[in-house]
Amino acid sequence: MKSTVLYHYYGPERRNGLCRSFNTKHYALTSAVYTLNVSILVVLLYSWQINVNAKKFQVLGDVYYGIQIAYYAIIGSQLSMAFLSMVLIVGINSENIGLVVPWMLGLLIFMSLEALCTVYANILRDHINGHFDGLCKAEVTVAMYFVMKFYHMVRSGISFKVNETVIEL
Repeated sequence: MKSTVLYHYYGPERRNGLCRSFNTKHYALTSAVYTLNVSILVVLLYSWQINVNAKKFQVLGDVYYGIQIAYYAIIGSQLSMAFLSMVLIVGINSENIGLVVPWMLGLLIFMSLEALCTVYANILRDHINGHFDGLCKAEVTVAMYFVMKFYHMVRSGISFKVNETVIEL
């Protein structure tokens, strides 16, 4: 049987990092909340775009159904990411690695699906937006970095939970 030693983490980024009151757990939670908010925003924007395209049925012609299917796939992937972000928030607060791993896998899978559908819809519309890709990659990289760092720290035995032991004199 393997014994695990849990100890509190007061690493260098706590004292000298971006913010003195933040630690890796806070950065991972920020990534989860950010992903949740962006997913909701994307769902709202693509829902609006579906309604706009419905009015342009004659203009879009043969590519109308392809664009709509791509938009529905993007909405589905973002709803899944919103759900996984909520699971990630619970996993980070409870320091349960089993709830953190699905977000990491889902981020890779659903972001790939969204990129594929976006490119497909853009090709159908004969409009490719190259500036969004760099920003999207940067956001995904930062979010993934902090969640992976939190995952590795919890897996190695580091705990961010407040010590609830009260010493009475």
